[in-house]
Amino acid sequence: MIRIPNYLNVFRLTYKRTTQTIIFKNQNFTTTTKSNPIQWKLTNSTSPPRYDTGCTFCQPNLPSDKPINFKQPLSKSSVIPDKHILSLTTTPSNDISNFNSKIEEIPGTLAHRIHGLKSEKQIGLKFGITLSSIVLENHQNILEKYGVKESNDQLVFIYPDMKIVKFPTKDIDQFLKKYDLIEDQSKQEVYNPFKTVKDLTIQHKTNPIDDIKIKDSNFKEFPIEKDLIVTCGHAKRDIRCGQLGPLITNEFNKVLKEKNLKDNTYLGQISHIGGHAFAGNVLYYPKETQSTNDFIWYGRVFPQDVQSLVDDTVIDKKIIKNLYRGDLEKIEKLACK
Repeated sequence: MIRIPNYLNVFRLTYKRTTQTIIFKNQNFTTTTKSNPIQWKLTNSTSPPRYDTGCTFCQPNLPSDKPINFKQPLSKSSVIPDKHILSLTTTPSNDISNFNSKIEEIPGTLAHRIHGLKSEKQIGLKFGITLSSIVLENHQNILEKYGVKESNDQLVFIYPDMKIVKFPTKDIDQFLKKYDLIEDQSKQEVYNPFKTVKDLTIQHKTNPIDDIKIKDSNFKEFPIEKDLIVTCGHAKRDIRCGQLGPLITNEFNKVLKEKNLKDNTYLGQISHIGGHAFAGNVLYYPKETQSTNDFIWYGRVFPQDVQSLVDDTVIDKKIIKNLYRGDLEKIEKLACK
């Protein structure tokens, strides 16, 4: 049972398909609308495409030393994160094919700033949290819609929290603390025989997280109200993703338009997520996402799979078993309930 503090005035409105809770506090209010959980179903494999968009049957031209791994089962080939932070990078070139092999080496990106905090303040991301950069279609228009100005601001999507957050780049430490993303590395001591009792006492009294003061007015939150489909296209990390990413994204673009789903979908490419050998790597996060069970990670996707992926997974909410990179046994148990 969830207990609501007495100082909050709570109005609960129940509808046939949704429950809405509106909480008023200090004359500010937030609204959270939660839909029913997705009832995922399963299907064994993709169906053949029904039409050719022009490049439905296009194939990558990969070097001989970079083949796709068709032998290893995809189930559990990736550790799906507990929380996924997707940063809409504000670098001068929002072209993922030009990204450095490691996104933390790209000045201006959220990954670069957080990497710097590790040495400056001994803080980093908690275990189980993944940070990626994404570049979406109409990317600049999206940044402008939320008032992002060059590198002065950051815009991130947080899953499964289903929040879009805009905040000043200079306040990244506040962002990490506010959304409970910090792993306190100051507590991970390395044995040092030369430290005195006084040194150890000072160390334990000083916690860099305590020094971070959050100013809530620096953060603007918006709900995520569209599906997200991103494909790894990180060419400088691995050529397999670099070649398949654009082909798959282009095919999604055409198929989503055919299905009149384009306006309801964020479509684009994502930085390295692991498993180059299983390219193309596609992530689908529905707008109804409530937990990591709704994080759909697919591997070995080719353009000819996209029509079936849209029909089966996006529309009918069926997980395609032979493409799924998460824990298939877990998903099968949930689907049987």
